[in-house]
Amino acid sequence: MALYKINLEIMPIQSVLDPQGEAIEVSLKNLDRIKASNFRVGKRIEFKVEAPNKEKCKEITNKLCKDLLVNEVIEKYTFTIKNEKK
Repeated sequence: MALYKINLEIMPIQSVLDPQGEAIEVSLKNLDRIKASNFRVGKRIEFKVEAPNKEKCKEITNKLCKDLLVNEVIEKYTFTIKNEKK
């Protein structure tokens, strides 16, 4: 079996209020010289999966996301898979 490193990024969907992103924008009003907006705050999760091949690893990762790591009602996710040395 091969070992794969997963980098998972989870973000709130656009239609969901993002209180952390809004808090950043409110704080920026106190910094006159910085012009930045539309902050969205998400999560990054790194983990390893042991699987016979990359396709099976993708299947396992999607199952973990849907069953445990991501609330698909309010979040979207993307991930990358890299071969990992044992």
